[in-house]
Amino acid sequence: MARINDTDDVIDTRTLTNAVTIVGVFSSGTSAREAARTLERAGFAPDRVGIVAGNVRQAREMAGSYSPQGALAGALLGALLAIAFVVFGGESVRQNPIAIVLGGAALIVAFAAIGWLAGRARVFKQDEYEEFEEHVEHGEVLLSVVCSTEDGAEQARVTLERAGATEIRLEKGSEVV
Repeated sequence: MARINDTDDVIDTRTLTNAVTIVGVFSSGTSAREAARTLERAGFAPDRVGIVAGNVRQAREMAGSYSPQGALAGALLGALLAIAFVVFGGESVRQNPIAIVLGGAALIVAFAAIGWLAGRARVFKQDEYEEFEEHVEHGEVLLSVVCSTEDGAEQARVTLERAGATEIRLEKGSEVV
């Protein structure tokens, strides 16, 4: 699945490994929606623009997460645990290679899933979450834009600034609400 991005290059929409998210805080939903329309007219894909109003839990998503890193750490832990079972499990464990492969794969997948969920935990980005939550609790609206290039991020920042954002932040990662 390919399409044109914010700098007219063809990209794969399934992977945005070096993407950044620009988050703007608006005093009203009307100004945030107008900013979103301006971004779309400027060439930003609608699926890369998100608005959060009145949902404190969803506001946390604007700060991103450590989900991919947590999944990788979990998968590595699962692999190490599988190797430990084989090494310390004795001869009876080592005699069944199919069980080793199936059991090892199950441990890796399970620990990757646990790591993915743990990476989304509030404890890792407490300060960032609190700031976004407070904005939403006070009736402000958050608008996020995922940008695949530095030029796109700068264009989004300028657009949000001109649209009346009271605060603009750059978050590493490609999560959009």
